[in-house]
Amino acid sequence: MLKTIKQFFVILVLTLVSCSDKTPVSNYTPVKEITDSYDLDGNETLVTKNIPMLPKSFINTLTNDTVKIIHSLDNTSFHFYNTVAFKTKKEGVIVGGSGLRIRTTIDGGLHWRENRFSKFSNAFHSVSFNKENIFAVGESSNIYKSSDFGQHWEVLDTDKLINNFLGNEEKEYPKKYSSRYYKIKFYNNTGIITGDYNKAVKSKPIILKTTDAGQNWTKLKTIGIKNDESGISDFVMLSEKILLIVTFQGSCYKSIDGGANWELLFNDDILSLNSIDFINEEEGYIGGMSSTLLHTENGGETWQPIDLGLDKYLNVTNISFINNQKAVMTIASQNGELEAGLLYGIDTKTKALKSLLSKKDTTVVFKGESYGLYRLDNVTYVLDRNNLYKLNQ
Repeated sequence: MLKTIKQFFVILVLTLVSCSDKTPVSNYTPVKEITDSYDLDGNETLVTKNIPMLPKSFINTLTNDTVKIIHSLDNTSFHFYNTVAFKTKKEGVIVGGSGLRIRTTIDGGLHWRENRFSKFSNAFHSVSFNKENIFAVGESSNIYKSSDFGQHWEVLDTDKLINNFLGNEEKEYPKKYSSRYYKIKFYNNTGIITGDYNKAVKSKPIILKTTDAGQNWTKLKTIGIKNDESGISDFVMLSEKILLIVTFQGSCYKSIDGGANWELLFNDDILSLNSIDFINEEEGYIGGMSSTLLHTENGGETWQPIDLGLDKYLNVTNISFINNQKAVMTIASQNGELEAGLLYGIDTKTKALKSLLSKKDTTVVFKGESYGLYRLDNVTYVLDRNNLYKLNQ
């Protein structure tokens, strides 16, 4: 009898040790690939492989350098792309819509592989690399993940994360809520996703966080963010702890504890902000609709508006520091017409703007829908709807 009891305790201890050593179980679901059907209900993706691109280029008249167009579409219909990221100069990805579209290349844009995850008009808004994984988010409750550079995909449905934080009245009508994600970024193994969920017209901010490189995600409580705040459009991670965000309702917040608590740095309800970058805790830019561009050198205590000298209907869509002396930004047109260039440099000392991309080639059309900007080493990638420009600078 005593021997039997000892054996039982040995087995129990071994079981507990074994359980404690297990990593958290991922809730990602593999996506089924289909190539001959447009029935995309459920976790399925329509795959188009090996799409060739005809190499194109033009001369940037501002620098006399050659600009390569490594992705373009002639007949686009509702087919468009919102953002771009490159892991190496060969391996890149663009994401957008209509229908949650992702295109990946492993040869610098000579060929592309497309995955389409929806039959509706929804779009991806952001994509990011972390180690060997690609993560994409957009107008869907799913986080899309690929561990083999777009060959296969998994999805994580975040509805449960949101429902766990909703009030009792909201939980009774979960179908009235839909989540949308606008940005995903990583700092080492820590990742952040920002967006909103909405009931009818009014939207509320969402922040999701991972500390294990995207295997598991949790929803933050957003303590300190106004109750009537709208969606979080963009953010910057200076470290795993220091984060800054901007909202569509004209607010900028800062967190120094990894997103648990937030301090308001700026608010103007008339503005709609959707771009931000800081080089350190003191100096940074925020930008958005109606040609809005603001600069601070004291951590947000005061803000200096910068006159773009451009059409008032322009949208500052991206801002990225290159170094201590220079930042770059992309712009899009709010009224469908583009009179200025797509890409501008900002001198951080004089605050002077300088156009970085121009042309005389009439066969190349700047479409004025530039929402994608990515820097890799000395290369700048600018995405203008379907045209992906590669500039060396």
